[in-house]
Amino acid sequence: MTFARRSLAALAAAPLLVLDSSLAAQQRWPAGHARAGLVQEPSRAAPYADDVDHVANRLFRRLWTATLAPAEVAQVVPGEAALPFTEGWVHKKRKGTDGDRGTFGGDGRMLSLEGLDDDAAKALRADLLALDDKAITALRTNPALAVHLQNDLLRTAQRLLDVERNLDLVPLLRDAALRLGLAQEQLARLPDTLRLAAGGKAPALPANELPQQLGGTAAGYREITRRSTRLFDAEHTLLWSRVFLRHPDGEAALAALLPKPGEKPAKGPGPTAPIGFRAVLVQGLVAIDSAGAPRATSLVVDVRTQTLQNREPLAADNATFTHDGLDFGIWQLQREGLRRGEPQQFFRAVRADDLDLFRDYGTAKLTTYRGQCSLCHRVSDSPEPELAGFPVLRAHVQAAFAVTGDERLRLAEQQVEKLLAKLRAAN
Repeated sequence: MTFARRSLAALAAAPLLVLDSSLAAQQRWPAGHARAGLVQEPSRAAPYADDVDHVANRLFRRLWTATLAPAEVAQVVPGEAALPFTEGWVHKKRKGTDGDRGTFGGDGRMLSLEGLDDDAAKALRADLLALDDKAITALRTNPALAVHLQNDLLRTAQRLLDVERNLDLVPLLRDAALRLGLAQEQLARLPDTLRLAAGGKAPALPANELPQQLGGTAAGYREITRRSTRLFDAEHTLLWSRVFLRHPDGEAALAALLPKPGEKPAKGPGPTAPIGFRAVLVQGLVAIDSAGAPRATSLVVDVRTQTLQNREPLAADNATFTHDGLDFGIWQLQREGLRRGEPQQFFRAVRADDLDLFRDYGTAKLTTYRGQCSLCHRVSDSPEPELAGFPVLRAHVQAAFAVTGDERLRLAEQQVEKLLAKLRAAN
C-alpha cells in the first residue's frame, strides 16, 4: 500500500534525544564563499544528539566526514579559472592535488568515505562496540532517527564492499544496523517528512510545485515507472525513488510523449519536451525491520524538481539553473532538523552554486550542484536536444504510468534484499 498521511503528532509523540538544540553545528558557508554550501565545521557535526560526544554522533562523524583531496575539481568551482558558459563548460575539470585537501561531509546526502586508515578503523570499531543495548534503546525512542542511523551504517557497509576496503568492519556495521531494526508496525507509523514539510502556513518546500500525491498542491502530475541507472538502484543507495511528470497541456499530452506498452523503441529523435514540462524526483529511506526484511519508509530525504523554462541559447544571462533553459529545485533532509521535530527545519534548500563532493556519482569530484546536474540534464550540447535534459523520455527507459504507486517501493525492497544477502555473507 502507499504511504498513509501522517500528522505532525506522529513525530511529536516520539521522545526526542534533546529538548533544545540548534543547527549551529551544521552551519554552511554562504553563497559567494569559496566553499559555499559546505559545512563549516563537519568535525563537530552532532545530528543525532545534543551531546557532541554521544556515540551516535561519533559514529556519524567517522562515517559521514572525510579528510581527503578530491580526485577531480571542476572549473566551475570558485577560485578556479574564469569559466564562460559556452559549449563544453560542464566537462571542464582538472585532477585534484594536495592543495585541494579538506574535510568534507556533514549532515547532507553525499557519502565522501573511500575507506579508513588503521587509526580511523580502530576508532570506528570502538564506537561500534560502544553502541550497546542502552544506546540502542535510547535511539529507538525516536524511531525516525533510529532508521536514519541504520541507513548511515548500511550505506557505509555498502561503500566498503564496493571499494573493497576495511572489509573486517562490514560485519560490525551490519550487525549494528540490524540491531537498530524496528518492528514493521513501528515503521508503518513513521512520519511522512515531505507531507509535513510541504504543509502548514509556511511550508519549507514549494507546495505549489509538488504533486498532490506527495502532499503538495499541484494537480496534473502522474507517477511513472521506469528503468533506472545505478544512481537509483537501492542495492547501492538504500533509497526508493519515485518520479512524477506533468505536461502543461494535460495528461493526454503527457501520455503521447511516453512509449506505448510493448512497443519497440523507434530509431531517430525522441519526443519533444514542451516549455513548462516538469519532473519531480523523490527519494526516501529503505529500512530493515526487526525481522531482517527491507521496508520502504515514509522518510523522504531528497526532493528535486526540474522544469523546462525556455530554449534560449546557452549563455550566462540565460538566468536558469543550467544557463540553457532548465531550472532545478533541490531539497535535502537534515538529520538534525528531523531530530528537532519541526517540519520547517526538516529540509534545506540547495543552491545551484553550492559545492559538494559527489563521490556517490562514482568519483570524488568537487563541483557545484549546477555543474553536476548539468552533466546529465541540459538542453544544449546534447545529441538529444528535443528531450531538453529529461532522460526519462528516452525510449529505452520505458516510462509508463504507475498503476498502484507502490511499484517503485517494492522494487527498492527487492534491490536492498540483494545487498543484505551480500552483507550476510560477509564475515
